[in-house]
Amino acid sequence: MSETRLPRMDMIVQRQLDVMTTGNSAYLAIFLRTVKAGGTRVRIVFAPMRSFGNRPWMSVHPEFLELSDELIVPASLRIGERYWSLSPQIWARFAIRAAKALVGKLGADIKIHSYLGDPLNGREAKEVCALVIRGAPDIAVAEYSSLAPLLDHLMNIPHRSVLLHDLFSVRAEQFRANGLAPDFTEVTRAEEAQRCRASTVNFYASNNELHVLSPLLPEAQSIWLRPEPPVHAVQETDVPAHAVFLGTRHAGNIDALKHLVDDIWPLVLKQRPDAVLKVAGSICADLTPEQATTRGVELLGRVKRLESISGSPAIGLAPTRIASGVSIKVAEYLMLGMPCVVYPVALEGFLDVLDDLVVIAEGPEAYADRLVELMSDADARKRLSIRGLAETPERLSNRDLISFFKQL
Repeated sequence: MSETRLPRMDMIVQRQLDVMTTGNSAYLAIFLRTVKAGGTRVRIVFAPMRSFGNRPWMSVHPEFLELSDELIVPASLRIGERYWSLSPQIWARFAIRAAKALVGKLGADIKIHSYLGDPLNGREAKEVCALVIRGAPDIAVAEYSSLAPLLDHLMNIPHRSVLLHDLFSVRAEQFRANGLAPDFTEVTRAEEAQRCRASTVNFYASNNELHVLSPLLPEAQSIWLRPEPPVHAVQETDVPAHAVFLGTRHAGNIDALKHLVDDIWPLVLKQRPDAVLKVAGSICADLTPEQATTRGVELLGRVKRLESISGSPAIGLAPTRIASGVSIKVAEYLMLGMPCVVYPVALEGFLDVLDDLVVIAEGPEAYADRLVELMSDADARKRLSIRGLAETPERLSNRDLISFFKQL
């Protein structure tokens, strides 16, 4: 009797997978867990040049090691837990980057361009495609639209897909709308769709972006990858009501936190002088000394156990003005039993799935008013906490995605 062969997916990436504290790593981990739940083996194929970024070594986070059946890191040598690039070009790039960093420390204004939105060059693209073709997977998935042009050369693979954490076109629009210059290569929506022309199915980390791009790709199936925040052991305490901002360091979070501290928090203090705002995560480093010493602001830094800041007395804040993909912090707040106050932009990635589980406010004055009201209403906080904990897991279930991979 022949053994049934499990289908296999090749996940093509162009970045280091050494941390699990960023949104794009969290989404990729959720995606890979869902793929495995659908009974599909996972092989991660790294672009040999781009994946190393500006340094000639890289490591892979233990969670990605656990979620993959095989790792392919071309043109590298593995020593212990690290992969070392054998490319002279990577080492030269590292030297240039180190020199720029030194000049930056001396006071020069040095901007480092992000290559995440740029397609691979011809030679590297051919090498990656050859690796995938040789492996003959049942489905090839390119991470981000910048890798989607590779699918043009993988037409013999039954299923071709793009995992779209962010639409670069939408992200650029939001940067410009908020007076910021994008730190990546801009593309229009039509150009981004053109990159994905060879896909047969696409997975979107944002329900909103699914509805933006899928009409431009009518031949491809579209599936929303829900964020599925982890379940926490929520701790209810009798501490006074307070605000919490949780975030890692990226442009959207930095803008939201600075806007909160500069524009919203002073309005809160006028109504409630004893109000407390606890800031958790690596984003604490992005506050200026003046912002960090604002009355009522407490910097927690990285919090190992998020349960320690959970429960209905903690009000999760997401005054998000720049968002591409899903604002995963909103789902995280809900799974921590926190009532939430958000700007509408923070919910765009979910469309209307979570609207009735949070408090929505538009503008600093309304936001401050809703926050102060919640601080004074323990019953309302408790109701929001209980409902968020009860309904969020079901609303963010990835059963559709699991079903797709089971059918492979």
